[in-house]
Amino acid sequence: MGGKIALRLPWPLATVDPHRLDDATAAIVGPSLFDTLYAIDGSGATVPSLAEIAPEPWGPRHVVTLRAGLVSALGQPIRALDVARSLARAGASGARAWLADLLPAAVESPYRLSFASRDASKLARLLASPVTAIVPSGFSPSRPDGTGPFRADRDGDGLVLRRNDAAANGPAFLDEVRIRSAPDLAASLSAFESGVDDIGWLGTGLHEPRPGARSFDAGTPAWAILRTGGAAAAWDTPGVAQSLCDGISPSRLAYLALGSGWATSESEGWGGAPCELLVRDDAPWLHELARAVAIGITRTSHEVTARPIPAAELVAARASRAYSLLLDVVRPLDPSALGSLIGLATSDDPLRGVEWMHHPPRAEAPPRVMCRTMRVGVIGEIRIQGGHVPDLTVALVPGGIDLGGTTRLRPASR
Repeated sequence: MGGKIALRLPWPLATVDPHRLDDATAAIVGPSLFDTLYAIDGSGATVPSLAEIAPEPWGPRHVVTLRAGLVSALGQPIRALDVARSLARAGASGARAWLADLLPAAVESPYRLSFASRDASKLARLLASPVTAIVPSGFSPSRPDGTGPFRADRDGDGLVLRRNDAAANGPAFLDEVRIRSAPDLAASLSAFESGVDDIGWLGTGLHEPRPGARSFDAGTPAWAILRTGGAAAAWDTPGVAQSLCDGISPSRLAYLALGSGWATSESEGWGGAPCELLVRDDAPWLHELARAVAIGITRTSHEVTARPIPAAELVAARASRAYSLLLDVVRPLDPSALGSLIGLATSDDPLRGVEWMHHPPRAEAPPRVMCRTMRVGVIGEIRIQGGHVPDLTVALVPGGIDLGGTTRLRPASR
């Protein structure tokens, strides 16, 4: 127990909302702040987390029993009613399709809820999704509060994660994780190389590797996607966005660590009227990706220019579809191929997400193939990778980093 670490993220830190499909920050730090009713362990099995035991049959429904005595990091009690409200909040947001057949949950007692499900294992799996994380009633993304190993406190434009001694599954080993907002992609690597930070985002140094640095790769907690909108006219048809993405050479985007390369298809690039590629202005990583994508798909007389706009404006544009091209984020709903499929489908059209939950494709296909029938296209993976100081042991979980389980070697006493 003990120790502090510091890092910088090229992602917005003003809010952390585990129920949003487009919240990359929640995908990265969410496991440090929030828990789900069930969890997926290292072997891929579903195990109880905030739930006491596996779902139990109860007539045509299944009952989930909540562990007694649960409180959030800020001292808010977590009871069955709070869980029902939390899941309703998730179902109105990123888990709309994922939980379509389960909600509303019925509160049977202060610690018991029932769900319209006849399959206990499927129910537990659905309730293990990170977008079904349990938060207290009255939750605010600007003050993210959960039952995880850390408590989140504000520090200017950054976050300080401090050990949560009331954590449902045990407090963090570290005392503190200080997360600052990185203004660009170089800031984290520069701070790591100079010894100011303990974790470097996407590398082990800006100019040269930090001596003794160790690399880590925590996988893919989210996808970077391209959307076509109503202003694209004839170019706003299913498959266009993915065709544009597949036509960009992976080498153009390699410095952004988008995961494995892809087979570049023959694409004529953007053929619509000159337009802007909208991207939120508080996410430096997305801004840099938008610039590179705009260059990659621009053609003579069909120029595309990246345009950063406030997050609220981007959300409004996305809802109205009054744009030509938009860069966005989508989180998979669990580590399976179905989790990626439903996340992408929900982001494109929630009704399609519900349809595919009822009738999922029989054959598994990678996300780039899935999107050929959608108005969104996968550009690449958003990966959690980089370097860390040698005395740090970074704990990894499927598709993420477990800061709560991360440890730091204490100096030997003299």
